[in-house]
Amino acid sequence: MAASRSIKSKPARFGILVKLLISFLIISGIPLIVQAFLANKNLTEISLEAVRRAKEMGDRNLKSAEEIGNTAIADSVQALDAKSTEAIELRTCELAQRVADFLYERDKDILILVAFSPDSQRYLQVYQSCRRDIILPGPWPPQPEKKKSIPQVTWRNPENKESWRHRPPDNFEKISRPIYKEITFVDLQGQEKIKIAEGKISNNLLDVSHRENTFCRAEDYFPHLESLQKGELYVSRVIGPYVKGWLDKTPEGLKVKPESAYGGKENPLGKRFSGIIRWATPVYGENGHKIGYVTMALDHAHIMEFTEHVVPTEERFSSIPDAGSGNYAFMWDYQDKCISHPRDFFICGYKPETGEEIPGWVSEDTYKEYEKSGLTLNEFVKKLPSFRNFSQKKVGSTEQMKAGCISLDGRILDTAPQCEGWHAGTEDGGSGSFLIFWSGLWKLTTHAAIPYFTGIYGKSPRGFGYVTIGANVEEFHKAANITKDRIEQSISKQGHDIESSTNATRQLINQTASYNRHLLMVITLFTALIVVIASLVISLNITTPLKRLTEGALAMSQGNLDQSIEVKSTDEIGQLAQSFNEMAAAVSELDKRKSEFVATASHELRTPIQAMLLSISGLLEGYSGKIDEEAREDIIIAKDGLERLMRLVENLLDLSRIEARKIDLHIVNTSVAEIISRALEEVSDLAAAHQHKFINQVRSPIPDVAVDQDRLIQVMINLLSNSIKYSPDGGKILINAQVQGKEIILSVADNGYGVPLWAQEKIFSKFFQADSIMSQKVGGSGLGLTISQGLVEEHGGRITCESPLPPEQFPDLDLGGERLGTRFNVHLPISGLTSL
Repeated sequence: MAASRSIKSKPARFGILVKLLISFLIISGIPLIVQAFLANKNLTEISLEAVRRAKEMGDRNLKSAEEIGNTAIADSVQALDAKSTEAIELRTCELAQRVADFLYERDKDILILVAFSPDSQRYLQVYQSCRRDIILPGPWPPQPEKKKSIPQVTWRNPENKESWRHRPPDNFEKISRPIYKEITFVDLQGQEKIKIAEGKISNNLLDVSHRENTFCRAEDYFPHLESLQKGELYVSRVIGPYVKGWLDKTPEGLKVKPESAYGGKENPLGKRFSGIIRWATPVYGENGHKIGYVTMALDHAHIMEFTEHVVPTEERFSSIPDAGSGNYAFMWDYQDKCISHPRDFFICGYKPETGEEIPGWVSEDTYKEYEKSGLTLNEFVKKLPSFRNFSQKKVGSTEQMKAGCISLDGRILDTAPQCEGWHAGTEDGGSGSFLIFWSGLWKLTTHAAIPYFTGIYGKSPRGFGYVTIGANVEEFHKAANITKDRIEQSISKQGHDIESSTNATRQLINQTASYNRHLLMVITLFTALIVVIASLVISLNITTPLKRLTEGALAMSQGNLDQSIEVKSTDEIGQLAQSFNEMAAAVSELDKRKSEFVATASHELRTPIQAMLLSISGLLEGYSGKIDEEAREDIIIAKDGLERLMRLVENLLDLSRIEARKIDLHIVNTSVAEIISRALEEVSDLAAAHQHKFINQVRSPIPDVAVDQDRLIQVMINLLSNSIKYSPDGGKILINAQVQGKEIILSVADNGYGVPLWAQEKIFSKFFQADSIMSQKVGGSGLGLTISQGLVEEHGGRITCESPLPPEQFPDLDLGGERLGTRFNVHLPISGLTSL
């Protein structure tokens, strides 16, 4: 039987009303629009030209003001930079000179002491009398203090009033500390004869000719003393035990770990570096013969004190340094090794257990070279060329950072190019500065050689070494920035005034143009309104009857054949409506007669068919005597045909009732399990004949459902029969039921031939069979799914079809090859469910 096809008309993109309106507006509106556009264009061009010229004048004035302001700002910054640089360079030179003067005073101390015969009491007096104040680091963070009333120091004479500035003294807490850690007299063999240490005469006299008996096991001064002549001095390098430190790389930069050595504000509780610088000179007896040597070990803390508290900003001095700010002073010896720094772990030192010098920090690249060299790190760095490939692009050795041994030796610190700049700038004993972008800041770094040339320090033009000061450039740009802000505010005000004047001109022009545009707009809109009203009147007289005709035709397509359109005119539209009414009446009458015929014919056919079935059944059971096998086969064939005819009649009756909305439902609370069980029982013989296996997957308890039990069983029988017939023999059929959201879903899935995608929407149509050859083979009228859909919809539900089925979601079905699989789902609304 050919499949019935329903024809769906596509909705019109534009209705007649819209088309008519557009046509009228195009005919009458375009000339008005063109006229309004041209007039508005001319007005706009005149307005824009006037505004443009006013704006050009304002922009020229504003540009001139900006150029003057930028020149003033640049000159201010340049002048402040030059003055600030000169001031910090001068401060660096003065600091270097103060260090040199302090060292020369130590020369005088030992030369005065050597003029007297060795005497422990005299040495003790010198030790006790040579003292100097050291600033104690303040607490960090600072502790809150009670506010004290501080008298203001101001000008007294009015002639001193202008730009009066006063700074109160820095009342840092200080402690008096001996300048020397020890004073000794050593005989010609190196045996200490007199030793003053820790404020008293010491009995711990050692043989300093052996290095292990010297400070930090690192001093080698005694072998150098023999060559000294009367009045000549030996001065050692800075010697002290290295104190370890660790840095953390964070998004804000390098941070000092708490377990590190002292780091000023970054780590105020860390261990301090404690070193010495030793002076020595020969002692001669009354007979003019050398009898030994006097030595004085300077406490290196007094050297560090010169740079420890210097700040190159308005603060000037601080009780506790802050290396993280970029504003601090530090010091290097003549061999470019760090001997004073806010971070004590950067100061070069020795391992006190062995007297071995801790190698300086190198870059990661250089450290990898060392690992391949087969040397110790000390041996490797001693062979490194000075200032080789210094660049900020390099990073410090992570292994040295992990070990906490990161002292700064400027000749091998190849991550810091400023070291090379300091070395070059002090090579002739001079001073200077340069800018460098370091740690995210532009820094002015100054340098000045320390003009102290005694002993080994006389061999280098830079003398004892050099002082450096690092200053954040932004700190001395403050005044220029204030000037910049004022100029920018002035320029902004001028710009605002110019903009206000321009806006006033623009507003006046726009008001005139706007009035003319509004006048044109009113005329255009008034004309357009008249056109629209006329169009609406004409269009509605045409489209309203057509709309009623469309609604009537749509209702008929949905099965409501009793349609009648009110006829209000005798024109062509009225004649069309009259014809539609006559057609609708004829179609409705024909449908009623068809339904009555189907019902009557089906009813009349049931009785004789039932009688014939009873008679044939009697013959087969032997009530009319024995029949041979050949006759039995013919009778069975006749019985099968009558049963099929009987099912067709029943289906036709059900279909006619459904279409006439006259089907009676007896709604009761029914067990879902019972519905499935009875449906499976009804089709069990058919399934056995085709060797199909049912798999009931209903696991969780399903609530009772309020339905017509017999009708829902009929639906399930139709779905199960469909799966049995359209699956190859030996198939599997899954039955499931579950509550999902606001629905209960009964499903039947098989591993049959499947339903083509194009047929899934039409499969519920009357007499539709997607595969006519297969339908002839399995039988059927093509009404089962149509009736099932009608019964489910009478219950307020719906029925859907899925095919093919994905194998991964149905592991119990053997899918593949010709077995594509189909699943029918019966959706019943949750409102029809009863509680568990």
